[in-house]
Amino acid sequence: MTKAIILIVVEPSLELEIYEKLLKLEEAFEVTPVLGTVDFIVKVKGSDHNEIATIVIKKIRALKGVTSTKTFIEDEFLKELEGLYSSS
Repeated sequence: MTKAIILIVVEPSLELEIYEKLLKLEEAFEVTPVLGTVDFIVKVKGSDHNEIATIVIKKIRALKGVTSTKTFIEDEFLKELEGLYSSS
């Protein structure tokens, strides 16, 4: 399972409409509206990096009113390294 955090910017006045649509995404396990240069922080999960890309491109960027996204995919490699360092 791969998790990602997606920062989403939308056109002014479409925030509520986009929020309602994001809440319906089955892959989204947390949708947080925020104030500032970003409108939403969305946490999603998928089977791998490719599925995360598909969710972002086909389900989030495709929403009318979404102007930009920035995706941060969880780094499993560092989690594995943490285990190596903590056991010494």
